[in-house]
Amino acid sequence: MQVKSFGCSYIFGSELPDEIRKIDETNRRSYFAGSQLTWPCLVAKNYGYPYNTYARPGSGNLQILERLLSNLSGSINNDILCIIGWTWIDRFDYCIEKSQWPGMPWSTLMPIDDNEVAKIYYRDLHSEIRDKFVNLLYIKQAIDALKSKSIPFIMTYMDHLLFDDKWNTTPAIVEMQTYIRPYMTQFDELNFQQWTKKNKFPISTIGHPLEQAHYAASKYIIQALDTKSIGVHCHLV
Repeated sequence: MQVKSFGCSYIFGSELPDEIRKIDETNRRSYFAGSQLTWPCLVAKNYGYPYNTYARPGSGNLQILERLLSNLSGSINNDILCIIGWTWIDRFDYCIEKSQWPGMPWSTLMPIDDNEVAKIYYRDLHSEIRDKFVNLLYIKQAIDALKSKSIPFIMTYMDHLLFDDKWNTTPAIVEMQTYIRPYMTQFDELNFQQWTKKNKFPISTIGHPLEQAHYAASKYIIQALDTKSIGVHCHLV
């Protein structure tokens, strides 16, 4: 079995000690390589499985979905375990001609951005109800695709707003929340960042859990897999 991970910087392993730059020889651009110290990689190593990450720092959930579906396209292969970490739902993905990542035509707007495009989007176009609806659609599409190919998976998420059903909601949103929730894995009902802070593990100034947190998270997931104490949708042999 091979472990493949998808997500943003929390799955990629930004700011971990082994973060290095690689050179894309075709376009002569540098880019960071994914860390081997992340909890998904440590889970793979625990079971002796090869590991590849397709996570990219700063990604929104549309990017994460596209990379997952592209990677799975063309074959049915249940000799894969996919680990997907969904990010904050207020990120907005769009395509550009040039990207900092080789072969990746994506860019992402975030609420912290202060460029003119971001200002227009978050002032005039952004809404919580859209964020919930489209991100739930992305995740449901991923779940259905993985199930249709009999590919085992673990899913985590960063944004608890995804499952808020008190404000800015519709019956369609509630129905998708009900469908998706059982497939999600949390760390003691917290996201990875919150769990890191609660356990007082080291965390970077911009909020990335560091090596100790990833190691502890891998032990948490491994124990859950071995004891089947959480709803992890995979079978390791």
